[in-house]
Amino acid sequence: MNTVITEMPFKKRIEQLNELPTLPKIAHQLFELHANPNASVRHLVEIIENDPVSSAQILKYANSAFFNNARKIESLNDAINLFGFDNALNCSLSLATAKKFTIPLEGPIGMRAFWKHAIYSAHLMQLLAKKIPLENSPKPGLAYIAGLLHNFGYMLLGYAFPNDFNRLNKTIESSSMPDYLDTESKLLGIHHYQLAVWLMRKWGLPTEILTTVFEHHNETYRGKHHEYANLALLADRALFAHGIGDADTDELPPRILTTLKIDILVVQSAVKELWENKARLDELINGLVNG
Repeated sequence: MNTVITEMPFKKRIEQLNELPTLPKIAHQLFELHANPNASVRHLVEIIENDPVSSAQILKYANSAFFNNARKIESLNDAINLFGFDNALNCSLSLATAKKFTIPLEGPIGMRAFWKHAIYSAHLMQLLAKKIPLENSPKPGLAYIAGLLHNFGYMLLGYAFPNDFNRLNKTIESSSMPDYLDTESKLLGIHHYQLAVWLMRKWGLPTEILTTVFEHHNETYRGKHHEYANLALLADRALFAHGIGDADTDELPPRILTTLKIDILVVQSAVKELWENKARLDELINGLVNG
């Protein structure tokens, strides 16, 4: 896969957009908190208490049947402690990122499928990052963000070019064995990862995220920050075995497993752990999709 984004007609159309989606201030603050090793519940409360949507959603989750509380949780501090700091941070980040993007609900790249893939990938990448015994192993928080955003090009496509999005969505849906990348190339002349990288450069996101977004379909990539891109590919293929995502196979490449020093049994164990949290993840997805 060529790692240089070439000039294409579709890209020129994007550059001519009068209004670009900006990353909400709260999302910037949460990205910074993810990178802060000294982040605390107090820091998270200070950020999300100024955002009514995130505050309401965190309280809603804390009072959901999943936690089976005997008393109603009314403070953000109590809700975050119950929900777990990492879970609350990741939930808030997902909500903040989703704010400005509305695309059709249904279809293989519709909002429902997109967020299911994004949330499951993010959590699986975070789980796997904790199990990789490399000297420069992926940071779990950054791995989560990379998983959350790696297919964000579909959101930009739906936001900025709804007609092209609908055409792609319907074409993929009508195929019994869709090849997402090939279909994108034929219909649009550009791929979803190219769209996403273009947007995230505008947002000023870290190079680890940009690399993951651009190289997560590239089985042979071993360049800078390859561990994040390779991890995303593993997660996508592991999820594809369960009917989630846009991978073209569920085969876990032996070379990537070797490069990351991770055993296939570890991947299977992480997927099992992910499935044990399915109810909580699905509730988060419903919140992102239905508001």
